[in-house]
Amino acid sequence: MRFIKMPNNIFDYPLSPNGFRVYTFLISRVNVLQSVVVSYEKIAEACHITSKTAFKAIDELESQGLVHKEHRYNILGYAKNKYFVNRLPGRWFKVDATVMQSMIKSTDFVVYCYIKKCMDSKKEEAFPSLNMIEKGTGISHSRVSIAVKYLREHTYLNRVKRHYRKTKAFRHNRYLHFRMNTKTRRVRRPKHTLLNKILNSKLIELLIKIIEWWMKNVKSFLYSKGSIIFT
Repeated sequence: MRFIKMPNNIFDYPLSPNGFRVYTFLISRVNVLQSVVVSYEKIAEACHITSKTAFKAIDELESQGLVHKEHRYNILGYAKNKYFVNRLPGRWFKVDATVMQSMIKSTDFVVYCYIKKCMDSKKEEAFPSLNMIEKGTGISHSRVSIAVKYLREHTYLNRVKRHYRKTKAFRHNRYLHFRMNTKTRRVRRPKHTLLNKILNSKLIELLIKIIEWWMKNVKSFLYSKGSIIFT
């Protein structure tokens, strides 16, 4: 499963949903020198936005100091721009590359990434409230609830409602991660298949032929000598 390393500090920047998604795309395409050469059309196609929106998102990232744009030229004139991406220090979280490539909206993608940031890496579960998601992403409370509903319906995340046993009051929702990869897992062979493989081998057939030959020769030897006389 391919994933993108997203820094936790990215939510400290007041980015728009489109700017957040374009930054995610650029950070997924950078090389060892933390640079990437790509056109606006390619960015728009990958993020499912228009070229004009991609141009505005690049300007937003450049104003925030997350991306530095370098103009390039060739014989025909303008060439594809070169972008130096500022990889933020600190801890990071995983974002599935399949989610980035899907037709998910940018606002829903930001909510998905924030819930992934809150998830435990081992159990893959998180307990952020809607108010916490609203504060962390800068998206309105009503739009966050719509995004959570979309993520649940399209199996990006699984939401489990919780409440206290005594008072029956609602607690923070529990979010679980749905795996996006369709790769089948290798199943370990049971022990009896190994035994059947040994029994069906050519070595067993050879042993059976040796036993049959030996029994045939012993039987002919006894018949040739006649019956045994006991005194």
